[in-house]
Amino acid sequence: MKKRNLSAVMLMTAFFSFPSYAAAPVSDATVSTASNAELLKRMDELTRVMTVRNKLQIRFQTQLDQLGQEINQIKGSMEVFSNDLEQIEERQRNLYQMLDERQQTSKPVAASATPAAPGTDKAAYQAAVDLVLNDKQYQQAITAFEAFVIDHPESSYVPNAQYWLGQLLYKEKKRDEAKVAFLVVTDKYPDSNKRPDALLKIGIIDEYTGAIDSAKSFYQKTVTEYPNSSAANLAAKRLKAL
Repeated sequence: MKKRNLSAVMLMTAFFSFPSYAAAPVSDATVSTASNAELLKRMDELTRVMTVRNKLQIRFQTQLDQLGQEINQIKGSMEVFSNDLEQIEERQRNLYQMLDERQQTSKPVAASATPAAPGTDKAAYQAAVDLVLNDKQYQQAITAFEAFVIDHPESSYVPNAQYWLGQLLYKEKKRDEAKVAFLVVTDKYPDSNKRPDALLKIGIIDEYTGAIDSAKSFYQKTVTEYPNSSAANLAAKRLKAL
């Protein structure tokens, strides 16, 4: 009887104990599934955040690129405007010089004086100037001014003639020859009213040919020696740009 009771107790103990051991894997699987779901949820959120951030970065970069293009366009417009303004100032100065030339060579002669005869320095100079202002015969004018400085080396018009030569040669893209003509004005005629413009033109020629240090030197000389001239104003602008 005792043996049967003992067997029954052991059987019951084994029966009730088995579910508790078998239930553990089910509980672990539930926890593992929940953890995976939470992990996937966080990954989805992180993916959404990264997607939004990437879109914002792309948008900001696009806006920056557009802003850069607009800035470049503004800079280009300003450079074109500055260049156009400089050309206008140059044309105005040349016009004033031409008018000054016309006034100097067409001043009325005093009643007691003898009118200038053909072949004099004034007549020869006026004829060369007319080739530029009236006839627009620039090649012939170059020849006329070259002949003038040879035939009338002591004339008071020689500095102006040399400057005209420089202008005409520069117009014909003969820059080396133009520089020589301008140098004659700056070196031999320091009191000439053409000297500041001649200094400026030499600087421009040097800048064009890549002699930047020399260009800076002539620009600075123009600014220093003739600070109130229009040539100094243009020289200062070019000096600042280098």
